[in-house]
Amino acid sequence: MALVEWFEFQMPGKVICAEHCADSIGLEMDKVNGKRVLVVTDKGVVEAGLTGAITAGMESGSADIFGVFDGVPPDSEIKVVQACYEMVKKVGADSLISLGGGSVIDTAKAVAILMVEGGELLDQHSSVYFPSGPMPPHIAVPTTAGTGSESTFSAVIADEEQRLKLVFQGRDLAPAVALLDPVMTRTLPPPLTASTGIDALAHCVEAIGSERHQPISDGLALHAVKLIHQNLPGAVRDGGDIEARTALLVAANMGGIAAANASAGIANALSNSCGCCFDVAHGAASAAVLPYAMEFNLKYEEQEIPSRYQTIAEALGADVKDDDSLTAAKKGIEIIRGLIADLGLPGRLRDLGIPEDGLEAIATDSMMDASMFNNPGECTSEEVLQILEAAY
Repeated sequence: MALVEWFEFQMPGKVICAEHCADSIGLEMDKVNGKRVLVVTDKGVVEAGLTGAITAGMESGSADIFGVFDGVPPDSEIKVVQACYEMVKKVGADSLISLGGGSVIDTAKAVAILMVEGGELLDQHSSVYFPSGPMPPHIAVPTTAGTGSESTFSAVIADEEQRLKLVFQGRDLAPAVALLDPVMTRTLPPPLTASTGIDALAHCVEAIGSERHQPISDGLALHAVKLIHQNLPGAVRDGGDIEARTALLVAANMGGIAAANASAGIANALSNSCGCCFDVAHGAASAAVLPYAMEFNLKYEEQEIPSRYQTIAEALGADVKDDDSLTAAKKGIEIIRGLIADLGLPGRLRDLGIPEDGLEAIATDSMMDASMFNNPGECTSEEVLQILEAAY
């Protein structure tokens, strides 16, 4: 592949990865000058007992927890962000800990915007967010290995009234610290381990295929692909496999950073729209559409997509030394399709409860998704519908 002539790459905040690193979260909060902390999480995380580890870890520093907001749903909403912000004001919090998956971390990012600007979140929706003052300290502790949101510059929040998923993005939205503690992911059930892992894989694949791809993001994404392929089946079989859990957290983080810089593409846009139109979990939708989106993108030969996908096939361990790039790329797609099947994930949109007459709505909605604009080539709504029909 030809080297891109110009690119820009931004790193997020500090990343710490170690078993039980959450035990020192109080010390890390002191370093970012947080004093009065609100923990943002969801009820599933609370029921799993993970908030206790954060409470204990805060004893390593001088800051205190003044409240726990556990009302974040699987796909966060504007009204949830506003409710969390009201709790921030009620308890006088000046800093945040997000403990959960992508929806929880994105909620905390959006709340951080309101802690600076006040008012209504919708008033802050623009192409890029530039804070009018210092951002509050935010430490993210992911309990899934999927979105990599703990190290990205955006937050996806649903607007229920408009049936839209809004993206808030800006360099300052990345948490100050990301604690990758595999202990915090041990209770994640096998189906969620599988679907979030495929979500991470999709971020890597699409970052490599994006028209904004560049060498640093490619390197992160390709190594993450290798880690996911090698460790996801083991983590699904044995949730207590700390080595596999650690590798997946690292891979999701790397994939998140890669996608934050290079952007995702059509598969992410379709997955977002499946969730927006039919409340389908993002990871499950990614599993259903990713192979078909990759097959569609193979036609972009001038953008070197077959060659880029060949590198993915190599990272997946395919023997492609005697193959041309198109043949090698197709081998990589089949390995991904086989991985999805082996994990027991739905391989078709119909298996997710999406009605066939709803495909057109998904196609229409996806054409306005920001990820679509970074796909390697422009595609029409008719072509998008054909991808959905193939995936159905």
